[in-house]
Amino acid sequence: MYYRYLMVIIMFEHNEKMREINRIIIHCTASDFGDVETVRKWHLDRGFSDIGYHYLILNGHRAPFGEYNPDDDGLVEVGRPWWKMGAHTKGQNADSIGVCLVGNPEFIGPPEMWFTQKQLQSLKKLIARLMKEFDIPPEQIHGHNEYAPKLCPGFRVELIRQWWK
Repeated sequence: MYYRYLMVIIMFEHNEKMREINRIIIHCTASDFGDVETVRKWHLDRGFSDIGYHYLILNGHRAPFGEYNPDDDGLVEVGRPWWKMGAHTKGQNADSIGVCLVGNPEFIGPPEMWFTQKQLQSLKKLIARLMKEFDIPPEQIHGHNEYAPKLCPGFRVELIRQWWK
């Protein structure tokens, strides 16, 4: 609750309007590397005003062909502030939070095929915190592929929903 109180103060200082959050949409980067600054640059190059996702969960590789850093594996970086509408799922951004895992799925499979255990542990903790903070039920956790003909996030999100059943 303290986190939300702090964010309301920040919003007030920046004259931001509170938005209602009803769901979480999970994505993947479709790259084997990345961090918030890298993805922000990709999105700015495509004409976005900022990174489209609210949170990015790293896999330990920030740069192409970069060395694996275990301290970065599972690290959650904040992208676009949650109180600002994202740009992650066409037509679905107004009431959602976009969470993105760094990874490159080639087809739909179990999450552990494409993402590290540390990433999945961080995903579970982050989603649990967001569910509690915004009173989001498990049924309102979705994958990008539920709204667009894409592989993203590379797994059936009902596997993630089962964590809370």
